[in-house]
Amino acid sequence: MLIANIAPFVSSLPGWLLSFLMWFLIWTPLVALLEYATHRWIMHKANRLLDPRLNQLKAHVTHHRGSNDDEFVDMPLKNCLVLSCPFLLLLLGGGFVAGALGSVIIPAAAFLTWSFVYTYLWTRMHRAIHGVENNWFRKIGPAFRFFRNHHLRHHVHANGNYGTVFPVTDYVFFTW
Repeated sequence: MLIANIAPFVSSLPGWLLSFLMWFLIWTPLVALLEYATHRWIMHKANRLLDPRLNQLKAHVTHHRGSNDDEFVDMPLKNCLVLSCPFLLLLLGGGFVAGALGSVIIPAAAFLTWSFVYTYLWTRMHRAIHGVENNWFRKIGPAFRFFRNHHLRHHVHANGNYGTVFPVTDYVFFTW
């Protein structure tokens, strides 16, 4: 009897995994856009609507002045979750209203996973670029040099090169 109850779950697991991976890829442009928008309009502009105390702006200015302390280099997970939360709530609310909450669980899980992956990538990449940590990212050769040069030009000319994990956004919005 136990095997009969587990069989449908196991047989559909590859389908769920494929769906999750598909949604993970679908969310990639939104995550890239969130990175760009956050860096450009929250970390470089006084935006009291999205950053009421201007904490992100002040911390980022401190980082641009040369401070590479963890609090100015790392991406706190809570910041990423705060930015992701409105999209997750819209997704889950839409599923609830439509009466098919189960149909949005996988897309929501994929988007939430992207939040964790993005936080990890941004922190590791940013730490490597600024020489705070000698990690795996520093060892990828030409790709590391491209990302480092792209980001460090941002520190010289703060009105461009906002994409750290997704520098392609700077080419899309002509801010390279």
